[in-house]
Amino acid sequence: MADLHGPRAPRWRYTLLNRDDQPLRKLIGVTGGGVDVDATTRLRAAGNLTIEEMGQEIDWLSHRVRISYDPGIPGVSEWPVATMLLSSPKESYRGKRLVYDVGLLGKLAIIDETSVKGTYSVPAGAVVIDRVLELINDCGERRYSVSPSTAVTRSAMVWKPGTSYLTIINDLLSSIGYWSLWCDGAGVFRIEPYVDPGDRLSAFDFAAGARAVHSPDWDRDQDLSSIPNIAIVVSQGDGEQPAIVGTAWNLDPRDPFSIPNRGREIPVIDEGAEVDSQATADLLAARLLRDARSAVAHLSVQHFVVPLNPNDVVSFAPSGAAARRASVQAMRYTFTFNGWVEAEWREL
Repeated sequence: MADLHGPRAPRWRYTLLNRDDQPLRKLIGVTGGGVDVDATTRLRAAGNLTIEEMGQEIDWLSHRVRISYDPGIPGVSEWPVATMLLSSPKESYRGKRLVYDVGLLGKLAIIDETSVKGTYSVPAGAVVIDRVLELINDCGERRYSVSPSTAVTRSAMVWKPGTSYLTIINDLLSSIGYWSLWCDGAGVFRIEPYVDPGDRLSAFDFAAGARAVHSPDWDRDQDLSSIPNIAIVVSQGDGEQPAIVGTAWNLDPRDPFSIPNRGREIPVIDEGAEVDSQATADLLAARLLRDARSAVAHLSVQHFVVPLNPNDVVSFAPSGAAARRASVQAMRYTFTFNGWVEAEWREL
């Protein structure tokens, strides 16, 4: 990764795109705004732009905008932070000047706003990734990055009329141990297997010192109540296939929340999960236990803009405190010259 710790002369760039994400021209007249990227929300991204009317034609119903950040560091190229849909603008007149206040939606809204007209079913033995891609293509989207898998549905899966495509896709991906569908900054739909945070490489290292890219002020919030130490995932069974039960235990003698140290089991249970195998059930149980335990502590940190995605793992070595690793949960960007990113991390 290029060195992002040097002096900066940053600027934001806005590119107007067509409905296929192809660049049309530079979007001018942007005077403010921001975007929130959040792994804990259904649509993952939302924001707003303030745009002065400058004679440019914008189709609010089909055009999109790509927001990129140039750190102004020699040898470092700009990168896309978000690719967003435009909503109908609110018009305001400010000193004889027409200004549009425009809402922004993440591209997952396209998938979420599309729903099945009748009962939708996937038979046992269907290749899950193939069905996911069929649904995305049905929404008119063709830009995706896929980690291939031949995993199939263990039993038939059925959804009632009116169910969102996004719900169906995420149910299918969960059944084979994949992340929920998400979009990266370039607007590419990402279909990838879940990886335990302990097995993920650090995407960025935040270190204290003269070249630090984070604020020295930060907060840590810890919740010690009802932290589970056993997770149980139970699949749906039928007359031919018995239910699969996946279990994960916290037996770490160094962990104060573990079964040996608590002296009792505190369970978290997910019933009715769709899984294709015992391995997937065990993976989902481990993930459930990890996610439930990761709420033990979260960090609120301000930092310069760096190329991170939600669920990336970072290392954090603040001055005067122990080094730690964390998973990125949310980032709030403000489109100003020297604005901080307001970040929320889960401590690992």
